[in-house]
Amino acid sequence: MITRPFLATMLAIAFCFALQMANAQQTVQSVFNNGVRLYKQEKYEEALQNFERILQANATHVYARSYAAKCKTALAAGVGKKNNLEGQLSKVVVPQIDLKDAPVGDVLNFLADKTEELTGGNLVPNFIYKGSPEQRENTLISLSLRSVPMTEIVKYVGQLSRSRVRYEDHAVVIDPNSSASTTVSEEDALLKKAQEAANRTNPFLKTEKPKSNNPFE
Repeated sequence: MITRPFLATMLAIAFCFALQMANAQQTVQSVFNNGVRLYKQEKYEEALQNFERILQANATHVYARSYAAKCKTALAAGVGKKNNLEGQLSKVVVPQIDLKDAPVGDVLNFLADKTEELTGGNLVPNFIYKGSPEQRENTLISLSLRSVPMTEIVKYVGQLSRSRVRYEDHAVVIDPNSSASTTVSEEDALLKKAQEAANRTNPFLKTEKPKSNNPFE
């Protein structure tokens, strides 16, 4: 026989479960909407970060996966809005660059000096490397290019050093540690809870079917 205290407890559990689900889904939707907004503004890299956060929590999110693919296609094609510094560097064409096992720190110093030289001192970019002194010295770059924009060289340096390139208002940031970050924001934690809540069984549903370890059932 179900007693009133037991029923009240179960109703409270159900209410908390529903509230948690609502908050988590609202957070997912908020991140998704922000990604769509950035995508429409042609800020593909920032938009991609939002969609990838959703996919980390729920890899089956069809719309996030679709938009993420669109962002990657746009970035690969080199389209999208550029901030002022990136736009300026894209107009600086380097006649020739030949590097063989050059430390990434030296390469970035060279790019800054080369930009200043080619622009007659009108543009002196600040390249910031976020890696450790050991990474700066031991990450070696080999590159040979002809008649390419400075932004293309920066892109290749980022790829060869396995770093994320980010253009800020007054600097180009090269960060080899961005993908290894263990910091979890409040929204990231809620996204994780969304996936956990989606996989949790409703306490009021009963079934005689034995439990299965198959995640697809």
